[in-house]
Amino acid sequence: MFKTLMGLIFILSLFSCNVNKTDNSDSLTKTEDSTSISNPHLMMAVLYHQQAAESRALYYQAYNLAQLMLDKDLENKKLKGKRAVVVDIDETILDNSPFEAAMITRNAKFPEDWEKWTELAKAKALPGSVEFLKYAADKGVEVFYVTNRKLAEREATIKNLLEAEFPMADTNHIFVKLDKSSKTERRNKIMEDYRIVLLVGDNLTDFDGVFDKASPEDRTAKTDEFKNEFGRRFIVLPNAMYGDWEKAIYEYSKTSSQNDKAEIRKSVLRDF
Repeated sequence: MFKTLMGLIFILSLFSCNVNKTDNSDSLTKTEDSTSISNPHLMMAVLYHQQAAESRALYYQAYNLAQLMLDKDLENKKLKGKRAVVVDIDETILDNSPFEAAMITRNAKFPEDWEKWTELAKAKALPGSVEFLKYAADKGVEVFYVTNRKLAEREATIKNLLEAEFPMADTNHIFVKLDKSSKTERRNKIMEDYRIVLLVGDNLTDFDGVFDKASPEDRTAKTDEFKNEFGRRFIVLPNAMYGDWEKAIYEYSKTSSQNDKAEIRKSVLRDF
């Protein structure tokens, strides 16, 4: 009887251990699920932007080159007309990487909280940007900001630019998106009165309308066609966090799921 009782206790203890192991396993799975992020591909891009001194160096390099090209234009006495420099805002002169980092840590995705972020007007100036645009303004060159921020964001954007000490940050010099994402019409409006010496941006659509809604293949081909403009009239800033380069991979779809996008990203990788 004693042996039978001890055997029963042993069996029950084993069962109890198995139950506890199962419960712990389930708990761990739930924890992993709750802490997983839907956009892990952003992690390295944001870290590069925020932590890599190389990224900072690229900004200085771009704005140093922009000043050299502006000086070259200013020295050419044969060139007539009022000069202008046109710049994009986001990831060209203002750093929105804290917003992108929040999309990771909060497991969210654009456009969630975007307008809350712009309303704070706390984006920092990117390296070299303020100095270059002040230099241009001091030389009598008009500075225009052509952005795809919305009209509702304009007031906060002006506040942000002024606090960062950017020149000519007012309603006459900031062209926000009204109905079209394409910046062609806004650039054309500026060209009615000014000769655009330089276009500065992080997206190819900041330079010419041929890149609007273009496929990855067309973007590459058109870039090759414009190769003599880059570093001369077009100054490109680095942005691996987002942009039309990524939208083009998804064929500009607004309905693809996060899983679908992950599969597409993987499918277009070129390995050996």
